[in-house]
Order: sequence, then C-alpha cells, then structure tokens
Amino acid sequence: MSIVNQTSAVGTKTIVAAAALNIPLGWQPRYIRAYNVNNLVSYEYFYGMDAGTSLDNGNHDSTQNSVNAADSISLFAGRTPGAAVSGTVAVTAASATVAGTNTNFLGELAVGGTVTINGETRTIAAIASKTSLTVDSAIVTSASGVELFDLEGQEAGFTLGTDICDTTSDVVRWLAIR
Repeated sequence: MSIVNQTSAVGTKTIVAAAALNIPLGWQPRYIRAYNVNNLVSYEYFYGMDAGTSLDNGNHDSTQNSVNAADSISLFAGRTPGAAVSGTVAVTAASATVAGTNTNFLGELAVGGTVTINGETRTIAAIASKTSLTVDSAIVTSASGVELFDLEGQEAGFTLGTDICDTTSDVVRWLAIR
C-alpha cells in the first residue's frame, strides 16, 4: 500500500471573525487536524465524515471526541474557472447582496474572487454565510434561481469553517494534513 499526496504544514494564521479559511492543495486530504490556541481545542476530520463536521477534542474533558457539526471542516473537490458553484442564487436590482439556495459560499468561494450572476460580473466583497455574500457593486437586473459562475476556479482542498475560527483573535497554530 502506498501513500500519495501526503504532506504536513506548520504555521500560524490569524483568522478574520467568523470567516472560513479555504485551503487549496490541488488534492483532497484524507486527514486534517487544526489546533485553535485561543480556545485550546483541536479539531480532527477523517475522510468519510459528513461535510462540516469534525471531532472536537475540547480541553480533554468530558466533551472530548464529541461531534461538532457547525461549519467545521469540509473537503472541496475543486472547480475549473468559469464553472457554476453548487446551488442557485437570487439577486435584486440595486442591491449588492446575493442570496443562495443550497449553496456553500464559505467553502467554495473567497473574498476577492470574480463571479458572474445572470450575465453580470462582480468581485466578491464579503461572504457572510453559506447562503449569503456581498459583491462590490449593485446588481442591475433582478433574477432568481440562476447559477453563479466562479471565474477564478479553485483547486481541490478543504475549508476550515467558522466554528474553528469564530473570533477576530483566533489563531490556528498547528495544522496537519494527509
């Protein structure tokens, strides 16, 4: 049995409040572990777990190994530039807000990325949740149930969700990937 695409990374990343951190690798890992030094919790994800879940090893007390399903760790298969993201969106004329249905903006897009909605190309200014984002300028024409196209694309990898990094002072100091 051979192991391919195995790597480990060590470093510090300060996270913006309640913002997911997309980590493209070019491949999907089978194991991910992240340690938040502010709340002393280690999060582990094993291939095959439901998206957005992890084992929460909180302070090695009675909550050790409890399942934490609130925007934790998700795998991402990758997407070619110009492809549609999952789900559909609705936009209103004169508004910069994009509302998604069955979308995962946190896991699939990044602030600063370029998207096309109903033929209008915009830059992502903020991502509030899996189903809400804001673009840099107001949409001209209202639309509902349309696809959102990601002009940047994204390599395969994973997302550390907002449960792991939920305050402005959170620091993920240790990250292991296999």
